[in-house]
Amino acid sequence: MMVLGLQGSPREKGNTAFLLSVFMREAKKLGAQTHVIEVDKKNIIPCREYTVCSKKGFCPIDDDMKNEIYPLLRKADVIVAATPIFFYHTTAQLKALIDRCQVFWARKYLLKLSDPGQKFRRGFLLALGASKGKNLFDGVHLTAKYFFDAVGASYYGSLTYRRISNPGDMEKHPTVLKDVKKAVSALLQPF
Repeated sequence: MMVLGLQGSPREKGNTAFLLSVFMREAKKLGAQTHVIEVDKKNIIPCREYTVCSKKGFCPIDDDMKNEIYPLLRKADVIVAATPIFFYHTTAQLKALIDRCQVFWARKYLLKLSDPGQKFRRGFLLALGASKGKNLFDGVHLTAKYFFDAVGASYYGSLTYRRISNPGDMEKHPTVLKDVKKAVSALLQPF
C-alpha cells in the first residue's frame, strides 16, 4: 500500500510538517510504503484555465505536476493532505496543487474518461490552526471533500487541531500521538 503525503505548509519544520511526519511514520510501522511531497519546494504553476483539460483530458502545463505529482496521485492508495489554516483555508501552495487537479475532475465528470491506474483509494486531511473558532475548518473540509473526489479517493476523515500557533505546539499536544495511531490504523485497514 502506498501512502502519499502532501505537506502543504511553507514551514519546513513547523507544526504541520511534524503532524504529517508522525502520521507517515505510523503508516510505515504498519507496512505502508510512504512518500511525502513538500509542496512548497515544487514548481507548480497555478491553473491558467486554458480549458485543455475540459476538452482533451490533459493539462498542457509542463511543471512538477505533470512530471511528478500527477503520476504519484494516480499511484497512491491513500492521499494525506496536510495544511495549516490560512484564512479558513489551505495554504496557497497546496491550493495551487489542488486547483491543478481540475484535470482529474474534467476527465471524470465532463469527458467520462477513466484514469490510468484508477482504483479505489482513500483521502485523509490533517489541518491545524491558531484560532479557536467553531468554523475554523469548514472551508478546508469542503475543499478536501471535492479534491479527494476529483482524484478518485473517498474522503475517509480528518484530524484537526485548534490553538496551534507557536513552534512546537503540535509536539506538545497531549493527544496527537494517540489520535494519529488510531486514525492510521483505521485508514490502512484493507479496502
